[in-house]
Amino acid sequence: MKAIILLSGLTLTVTLLSFNQHHSSSHIYTYGDTLEADRKKWMDEVFQSIKGKEKWPADSVFKNIKVNRGKNKLSAEHLLWMMNYGWSKELGITCSYCHVLGKWESDSLPTKEIARGMYLMRQQINGEILPMITGKDYFNNPKVTCITCHRGEPIPSAH
Repeated sequence: MKAIILLSGLTLTVTLLSFNQHHSSSHIYTYGDTLEADRKKWMDEVFQSIKGKEKWPADSVFKNIKVNRGKNKLSAEHLLWMMNYGWSKELGITCSYCHVLGKWESDSLPTKEIARGMYLMRQQINGEILPMITGKDYFNNPKVTCITCHRGEPIPSAH
């Protein structure tokens, strides 16, 4: 019961933040990206290591892929760009926040499992919860992304 109440509260909060962010010009949030060069260095290294396999499904190129499987498969390059510009930039982090550098498949950092859970939460909110509330198809036009709550912070603060 506590989990249902917690999920409902989180869903309501994320939904309100999402609609507030998209409908009020006073809430447009921008931030500098001081970690871009560091992320680019690691992205270039990974891209070099998968040369010729960029278009292959990510789970056939990388070890230990636990989300983005089955119907949600992404190409290796798409996953890398999502991690760089979607997740890392919107959380204000670099690759080492979730990964052991050079040992990308390692699950030794708890933040990697948290990132997987957050991605699945976003998918559920956009694909199931928001459509139930609004009747709109958000799966093809998502309204909730990492920045909806994080706004450049690894751990979102309550605003």
